[in-house]
Amino acid sequence: MFICAALFATDLSESKILKRHCNIHFVLDYWQQNFNWTVIAMGSHGLNISVSEVKLIDIVQKMMSNYYLKLGKWSCSRIAWKASNYVTGGLYRVAGTAWSNEEAVHWSLILKVVVPAIQADDPQHYNYWKREVLAYQSGILEQLPEMIRAPRCLAVEEQDDHTIWLWLEEVTDRIGAEWTGQQYEEVVRLLGRFNGAYLCGVPLPDEAWLCKGWLASWVEECDKYDDRSVLNEEAWEIPILKGLFPTNIVRRYKEFYRTRGLLLKGLQRLPRVLTHNDAWPPNLFPQGKDSLIAIDWAFVGIAGLGEELGRLYGLLLHSSVDTAAAVATRNDFLNRLLDSYIAGIREAGWDGDSDWVRFGFTASAGMRCGMVIPKLIEQINKKKDEELLTDEMKARCNIAVHLLELAEEASLLLPKILGGRRS
Repeated sequence: MFICAALFATDLSESKILKRHCNIHFVLDYWQQNFNWTVIAMGSHGLNISVSEVKLIDIVQKMMSNYYLKLGKWSCSRIAWKASNYVTGGLYRVAGTAWSNEEAVHWSLILKVVVPAIQADDPQHYNYWKREVLAYQSGILEQLPEMIRAPRCLAVEEQDDHTIWLWLEEVTDRIGAEWTGQQYEEVVRLLGRFNGAYLCGVPLPDEAWLCKGWLASWVEECDKYDDRSVLNEEAWEIPILKGLFPTNIVRRYKEFYRTRGLLLKGLQRLPRVLTHNDAWPPNLFPQGKDSLIAIDWAFVGIAGLGEELGRLYGLLLHSSVDTAAAVATRNDFLNRLLDSYIAGIREAGWDGDSDWVRFGFTASAGMRCGMVIPKLIEQINKKKDEELLTDEMKARCNIAVHLLELAEEASLLLPKILGGRRS
């Protein structure tokens, strides 16, 4: 017997969707009494997923460490989340009750559907489609330093359509969706301890599917969509641009473009650590001041010290104009984050030169301007009428300049990085 449901999108904002698993499209509830039921739901790629109770029983029993449990009422619902990664076919929450000695216990799981992608079939591609699956299967995510952990993986299922299902523990945090400045600092300190542990005794994994040059691969992919027109003076000649960017912006951007290869080379000179590479609020679940659960390990790899923080900061600027505008105009916030990250590295036991960390941070965050500025100029050139430019667009221009400034700061540190000995 089957129950079928089509799941439809809502108008929930992306920030709310990304932050937590509590926004649900549609819930299909039913009682299981005498039949083995299957739920069919539609995912974000138009995929139909079919959750069989026969398999679900085994997974729930394993999670609860009780192989005598019997399932009661349960539901499968698609999480209201905008897939920003084409290798993710959908996220689902499967939850219900189970019975043990006539006592009801509640349980919940997250089902993540991983989709094969020909364009991301190279293990060194930043978005290699199978990386998170391999990370769970290899056991690497069970051997992380004590201050951070991944959700427990209960099962990995390869489907007939070549998708792979990850059955994961559902996690929550203890501080809520909105973080204070102090909470950002505490989380960043934990990330510093996590990265720094690999410089102070924790063995660095060397599996072939771990990306060794995540940022370089990402830049190469972005270049496929950049026609380089922003390097021509003509692209900047419309009058409205003069009020949005500094007068020397063209020269500065050309210099960044000329030296970005050296910045990437400098990042490869940094002390190597294991990095999550997508560590920002939607993927981080603080459990207090001293522990952190991180979800979505699809980008896990080996990178330079400081790159983890640069990614977090760049994603913060990119995700929300309101957040970005506040962050971009508050150097004290930037410096507090960097100080907290370095403090975490020191707690792990690393006592190297902090300029290496600052370079990793500024270069990896600043590299994002090479994607942001061409997109902005293209959009503004299409509008041309200053009245059509929104406050949001103006704020994004300020953010772009801020990112360029970070890249320029990294360039000033570059001679020391390329010429010095790795700390």
